Amino acid sequence: MLHDNCLYYSMTLDGNRNNLPEKQQSSGTGTAEKYFHRVLDSILDVFFPQSCLGCSLEIQRGEIVCHACFEKISVNKFLHCGKCGARLPEGKKICHFDFPYILGAAAEYQDKTVRFIVKALKFGFTKNAARQLAELLIACSENIDLAGDDWLVVPIPLGKKRMRKRGFNQAELIAKIFAEHFSLEIEKSALIRSKETEPQSEMKNFESRIENAEGCFGAVHPEKFSGRNIILIDDVSTSGATFFEAASYLKKSGVKKIIALAAAKG
Repeated sequence: MLHDNCLYYSMTLDGNRNNLPEKQQSSGTGTAEKYFHRVLDSILDVFFPQSCLGCSLEIQRGEIVCHACFEKISVNKFLHCGKCGARLPEGKKICHFDFPYILGAAAEYQDKTVRFIVKALKFGFTKNAARQLAELLIACSENIDLAGDDWLVVPIPLGKKRMRKRGFNQAELIAKIFAEHFSLEIEKSALIRSKETEPQSEMKNFESRIENAEGCFGAVHPEKFSGRNIILIDDVSTSGATFFEAASYLKKSGVKKIIALAAAKG
């Protein structure tokens, strides 16, 4: 228990340090500040050494789990029907043609290592965790032909209240890395939460999750989506209610095809 608390405190401290507003990070970038950060890093290494959240072996600062633990994660490399979960050959619909999206879920949330990474990002405020979740999505998408279809990457937005509390949108961090890897355009601000919702993880059943997410999305400039193919990105999808509401709204805005990608499926 003590070890877990130290890991969490170290993770949170690093996350808070990395999440300083840009003005605070960029001001006074001279020799004195660089020296201060080197001293601070040394102190953190002594009192809160970086350990893999999976196996507790020492890792480099900025990593969440070690390479060996990360490589053990089983990655799903095929798309599925968003409604019934049927595997889709070559990513093409074979059932439920009226459903608004097809689903790509990189890994299972039941995987202990995946859970560690997700919790480090969402609750430990460790931005670096977004890179490993993005790497899972990239591995999941390598067999998907993303060339020539005018894809636009859109992260699932946070509500204003949770954005203020967390300081960043974890889906946006993942989406940015994903879009850069595949050289795709990203739209981070046009899709918005038009109403505040409770965290889906706190909903007890499927019906309450559907009700919680219903009508929660809108757009600042819906014309940005018209005629486009969209890749929706989120960190975790459990019931699919959030993806369904976002995809349904985007379809009404004139979107053609939608692939919903989650780093983890609950």
